[in-house]
Amino acid sequence: MISILFAALFGWSLLPGHRPLCLRFADRISDGILPDGAVAYCRRLTWVWLFVLLANAALSMSLIAILPNGAWRFLVPLLLSAIVVAGTFAIEKPIRDRRFSVTFHTSGSTSNPKSIVKTFESLAKEVAFHRTRLADILAQKPTFLSTVEPQHMYGTLWRVMLPRAAECHVDPEVILTPESLIAKMRAARKVFLVTTPSFLERFAAYADLYEVPKNCIAITTSGALLTPAVSSSAARIFGVVPLEIFGSTETGGVASRQQNTPDCDWTVLDPVKVATLPDGRLEVRSPFSFKKRFVMGDAVTLSADRRTFKLHGRLDRLVKIAEQRVLLPELEEAVRALPEIADAALCPLEGPHGTYLGLVVVPDREGRSLLRPHGEAQSFPKRSLALRQKLLPIFPKGSVPKRYRFVHELPRNAQGKVQAAAIRKILLSNLVEPIVENIARTENSWSADFTFEPDAPYFKGHFPGFPLLPGVVQLGLAHHFAEVFLRRSFIVGSVKKMKFSRPILPGERIRFTLEKRAENELGYTYAKGEAICSSGTIQAR
Repeated sequence: MISILFAALFGWSLLPGHRPLCLRFADRISDGILPDGAVAYCRRLTWVWLFVLLANAALSMSLIAILPNGAWRFLVPLLLSAIVVAGTFAIEKPIRDRRFSVTFHTSGSTSNPKSIVKTFESLAKEVAFHRTRLADILAQKPTFLSTVEPQHMYGTLWRVMLPRAAECHVDPEVILTPESLIAKMRAARKVFLVTTPSFLERFAAYADLYEVPKNCIAITTSGALLTPAVSSSAARIFGVVPLEIFGSTETGGVASRQQNTPDCDWTVLDPVKVATLPDGRLEVRSPFSFKKRFVMGDAVTLSADRRTFKLHGRLDRLVKIAEQRVLLPELEEAVRALPEIADAALCPLEGPHGTYLGLVVVPDREGRSLLRPHGEAQSFPKRSLALRQKLLPIFPKGSVPKRYRFVHELPRNAQGKVQAAAIRKILLSNLVEPIVENIARTENSWSADFTFEPDAPYFKGHFPGFPLLPGVVQLGLAHHFAEVFLRRSFIVGSVKKMKFSRPILPGERIRFTLEKRAENELGYTYAKGEAICSSGTIQAR
């Protein structure tokens, strides 16, 4: 009788003008946020349950008819009914999770990238939370503009699912340049900007060159941490303080903050529960996570009520150098605090005498005292030695970096995170960057002034008594800055139209330009004033 009653309910919900019962259950589970294909799947699943319940009723009646009187006549059909219903649930749940799941790939900022499979249910719960939390902002129906690719989890949540759940318009283009952002803002009534700290930092550096519309009502960032200076600049430029989301691909969002005050703590999101392990790592229990309990690699100091915390960096970047354990995030912060340094990243390297540290440095944009202490470019060895002397009081004995590279910016992924593999590649490469200044970027071009240091390794032996920049180095630098421009790997398959018109000499200031000529084709030129030194076209494999 129970099976027939429920079968009738499932069948009734399938009639024209009614909502399938499984679809109603799905709405409740995911707060009304459903993926593509959910309606058709739930309709089919309602039919499956209808037939299962009818079959269960028929089986029960048959058993009652053939079994002798007594307790078994009741218990056997009851037991088999429970097995049928539980078995249907057990079979359908993994099918649904597999059908409506998303595979994300971690950034590899601290280790090798990993694949994380998350159910749509966990993503929908996080979107529903933010939809409620930002209801007043979303009620104004802003246009969502994004500098983030949609295939990343942050992009999936904030530029795909949230605006869809809130019935807001999304501009489909991934914004790459300040000019593009400003043009999009001018075309919109109100703007919700989904971006990263690295984009805000680049935008703030040149914001005084543009007239930025004052129609941005919200900004979210995630990935890397937003510095107080960049947060303050963004608030001044756009008129709103960015909302930072702290979390991971595994856990989803864990906490948030807006840097309205100095030394602002992180506030744990309401549905999330956190604790700390004895070593200080953050333990997360969250409906947004792909696991019920997940231990993050970040060290925190948790408040007494466990609703706020101070973030101290990643403990999985604790390495042993010269018999001493050093925490790389703390040392990187100490290096950035030096007046000559704008940014820095450390990486452990293996040598014949064990593990040692390499340091990639971005010199300060204004002073550049490491680059030009007396108005002239300082030699690479002298710069390295001068920096090493400044680091001696900061680093524990024996752990001062032994290998240095000076770059114009750290390699970051789309979320603004520094990638460990890219830092290691820079340190192990002999392709030393020239001094890079006056960068100009558009959607289809990238240019900058290069100054080639006289003692750079590529001048040695080429040629004795008359050093000049080798053509293979020019091609290598074009490839290197192509990856900087595109912010992705660019594997050269062929080189065309390579011409050398004028030698590039040590210490010369050269204007380098990259231009997109096709989807996987870039043209490059090196010019001294109006004179073209060399040019060519590189095509991706």
